[in-house]
Amino acid sequence: AFGVDEATMSAHVEGKTITLKAKEFALLACLYAHKNTIVTKEQLFEEVWGDSFYSDGTLNVHIRRLREKIEEDPNSPKWIKTIWGTGYKLEIPS
Repeated sequence: AFGVDEATMSAHVEGKTITLKAKEFALLACLYAHKNTIVTKEQLFEEVWGDSFYSDGTLNVHIRRLREKIEEDPNSPKWIKTIWGTGYKLEIPS
């Protein structure tokens, strides 16, 4: 099970509640809103940072931190998939 709670800025992943920082939560909430579809890097910059000119490095660091918090194995992510050259996809089985 996977969910996000805007009131507490937390994620619920397989029975665990994970508290996130503001940008991490905004990033996860954006991916969650578009779950099971590819979200482009540009779309993430626009929706999370309100600007399309942030560097890939900024996004990579935030994705990495998110994975470290929500993934059992951040190096082999189950939830947040990288779509090379395009963006990311939050995969939630229906």
